[in-house]
Amino acid sequence: MVIQVQFLIAFFLAFTAGFLALKLGQALYD
Repeated sequence: MVIQVQFLIAFFLAFTAGFLALKLGQALYD
């Protein structure tokens, strides 16, 4: 159970980081 929670947290952080990077890239190239 604990491993699943850590996996979800890691996935959420990676998704958020990717989303922010995408928004930042769009802002720079806009």
